[in-house]
Amino acid sequence: MLESFGDYLKKRRKEAGLTQDRLAVALSCYSPVLSGIDSVTISRWERATTEPTCDRQREVIAYFHDDVEKIYPFRSGRASRVTSDQAVEYLVRHYLVSPKLGQKVGTFPEKEGGHYQIERFNDSPNHQNCLDMIIEYDQSLSASAVPVSHERLGGWIRHSNRLALLCMKHGQYFGHLIALPLKDEVFWQLVHARREEASLSLDDIAAPGESHSLYIFSLYGASRLAAGRLIMEVMTYISRHFDHINYVGGLCATSDGARLARAFHLEPVEVGPISPKGQVRYQGREVKFVTYANQLAHILEDAGLRKLLPV
Repeated sequence: MLESFGDYLKKRRKEAGLTQDRLAVALSCYSPVLSGIDSVTISRWERATTEPTCDRQREVIAYFHDDVEKIYPFRSGRASRVTSDQAVEYLVRHYLVSPKLGQKVGTFPEKEGGHYQIERFNDSPNHQNCLDMIIEYDQSLSASAVPVSHERLGGWIRHSNRLALLCMKHGQYFGHLIALPLKDEVFWQLVHARREEASLSLDDIAAPGESHSLYIFSLYGASRLAAGRLIMEVMTYISRHFDHINYVGGLCATSDGARLARAFHLEPVEVGPISPKGQVRYQGREVKFVTYANQLAHILEDAGLRKLLPV
């Protein structure tokens, strides 16, 4: 679980036997990046009244001789003040709306987020019908030489349903999320397009508590609010399993998917072949797909995303 910068600073200051005054002087002398701070600044940082810049946080970690890569980034100290509805609203406003994205991430024209329910996949007939619809949706976007069957996808979900979710509105399907915690080697085989998704076996899925990378297999929201609620489920998972997640990524078969990946700081890894009917526009040409990935710690350098992490 990520800790806040304020909690970290207070803990390390007390362990070092320093007052806020002495720490402020020591930090100011330690680095030009930290010059000018005083005990009032330290107090505000510890109480999360204000938060220092990323550069200052890294310098403070270095002052205490801690490993930046293991500690940084921090959870926002103000995350506990954000309700679930506020978090979704923030996601929609800052990450799911842009001049390029337009209305295409979610097309249902709504202004309020009521009547939504997130359900974990189960063996009910309704959920199994939704599974068939998801397979059809994915295959219509990216025709694979080896398509994922209903039985195989159902097997993945039964084996690991931590992020196998349906978004329902008034009891009807309104979106889905299927993300798999994969072993790192398998994750990179998929991201580098050296392996078909349909070839995944249950042994490729990491066990609970095991180090892994999160592969977004399929994501769709019929509205921006539906997409926001599903993405918040990913943020909740990240908050609970931060210590075990190395990378996040997946395959994007539409330009909207690629724009969404970039909005969350994922970087392109593998570009598919050029196709006159390619649904992804990449650097001025149409291609069949683009895979994206980034280290979780780098993604969470975005202060806005850290703000959304549930406590």
